[in-house]
Amino acid sequence: MIRSVTLEWRFGTLDLPADDQYIRQAIERTGEYSGAEIDLYESILRPGDVALDVGANVGIFSIAIGCAVGPSGRVLAFEPQPPIFEILQRNLAANGLSQVEARRAIVAAADGEGEFVDLHSLPAGRPFNFGGIDLSSRAFSAYGDTVATPMLRIDSLGLGRCDFIKVDVEGAEALVVAGALGTIAACRPVLSVECDRPDQMAIVVDALLSRGYRLWRFRGVNMRVPNPKGAQLDGVRPISILMLLAVPEERLDRLDAVDRSALQGVGDRAAFELMSRGIVREEPA
Repeated sequence: MIRSVTLEWRFGTLDLPADDQYIRQAIERTGEYSGAEIDLYESILRPGDVALDVGANVGIFSIAIGCAVGPSGRVLAFEPQPPIFEILQRNLAANGLSQVEARRAIVAAADGEGEFVDLHSLPAGRPFNFGGIDLSSRAFSAYGDTVATPMLRIDSLGLGRCDFIKVDVEGAEALVVAGALGTIAACRPVLSVECDRPDQMAIVVDALLSRGYRLWRFRGVNMRVPNPKGAQLDGVRPISILMLLAVPEERLDRLDAVDRSALQGVGDRAAFELMSRGIVREEPA
């Protein structure tokens, strides 16, 4: 069993694995995680919106998005890891977010059944980055195994409305976008897609630009000053958070309230590749 701990944070309380390597440190020290990214989503979203959180982890962004869309909105939060999914469910219930529905599934470019790691325990005294587990990860037999996990496309959800999609799935972002092209064409959502693996993102950049989207790269950090706890970060090196923000031309008003100081325009694939030169992927993802 994966032990959990409850911490005070920006939205009240949050359960997370006791041995979490990165999120726990940030929340204990500052009371939030990737605060500027949360600010960005709060500025873009509106009450009543329909949003997807693909790669929800323990619910950091699912909670923030759920609060932003309000009781009249709807959020689907996808997380394939069984123990993390259980914590996600607890966090949504503790926050009274009935508008957020958690689903344990792999979101990809095809429908069917896949496998995902199911950790039962961890090596004693070793911090662990649960957010770094991906489709290719395999657990040591002493600590867990793999379990059958539903696999689906966003297009198979049959959404009549979709206003926002956040994707953070450890290098499988292009597969998620490929399985969402019908929804992107029909609903024209704003997208925020992790882009710390630029060699895998060129196809996503091309796909969105060709469909009438404007692109920016968002750069935030896992811990910042100021923060809810008023903590200083002397001696701490924050970790960069890189997301590709995609907004359709007809929804550019969604950026009216956004602080653009963390956004850098992406005009084409060459511009994205140029700004991505020298990026060394950091933990966490």
